[in-house]
Amino acid sequence: MDRMTWVTRWDAWREALGAPSSRQRANVNRFLETRPCMLYWGDSWFSTMLYLNLARQSVRRINGMGILIGKPGATAHGLFSTTQVKEKKKRLQNAPFDLICLSAGGNDALSERLAEVFKDFLKPLPVLKKLNGDQAYERLRQSGVFPKIKAAYVRVLDAIGDVQAKRTHLRVVGHAYTKITRIGVPADLTLDNIGLIAMLKEDVGPWLWNVMRHVVLSKSEAKRFAELMLVDGLLESVLRPLTANGEYGGFFSLADFSDLPAAKSDAFWNDEIHPTEAGFAALAKVLNDQIRTVVPGHKRGAITE
Repeated sequence: MDRMTWVTRWDAWREALGAPSSRQRANVNRFLETRPCMLYWGDSWFSTMLYLNLARQSVRRINGMGILIGKPGATAHGLFSTTQVKEKKKRLQNAPFDLICLSAGGNDALSERLAEVFKDFLKPLPVLKKLNGDQAYERLRQSGVFPKIKAAYVRVLDAIGDVQAKRTHLRVVGHAYTKITRIGVPADLTLDNIGLIAMLKEDVGPWLWNVMRHVVLSKSEAKRFAELMLVDGLLESVLRPLTANGEYGGFFSLADFSDLPAAKSDAFWNDEIHPTEAGFAALAKVLNDQIRTVVPGHKRGAITE
């Protein structure tokens, strides 16, 4: 076995590993002596099939084994449900993973979930006075969305922690989301850029502005709201506290995308919340830098960037 990149189905993963006593498994074990074995588990930044997303941009730069799973548009609660976590824990106990990359939380306050928080602004009557970004964020914060996201992460980290206690080299990397700039831009799902699936795809966004245009005073205030939601809310209230020594800091760390200069350019973005392939490539460099930091030292040479 010289090189394997990634698969997206558990049956393909089992075939790639081979049976425990097979020659294939022996070859895999030799391969993984100096190369990482990874699970990418997340929302559309990891799991969309439309183009080279963050997980694909990351794993294609690593000479190792990887499986990419998840669901575009999924919430942290859905991805890390009790049932899903229990099932993945069994798989972790029986697979030679060095690293698990998580991507979740960015959808929990978008689309219909965002509409529920601001439903009083969406009714024909009464017409409420529009808010600035800070006021809108405070209403979102009071809705309790961030503790729910944190509870979902705690559920999955508790399960991984049980495995990590016996496999002490196992690490988990999450990521903060990038500050969005192209408020109100829908996905460009055309035949030219994604093929025939464009004829079937209906949910093209924008996933934030479709709601917030009824709530905030301007797109600039929506941008302020989104920045607070992603940085003050998701990063500082949910993710970063989980990396503290008293929490899961012994094995959980973050790739912080929240202040990436490249993301300030319109060319970085495909739509309101998804980078282009080039944008994801820039993010993958930051993610892989963090992966390189936490994988076993003798496997770091397999990560090219």
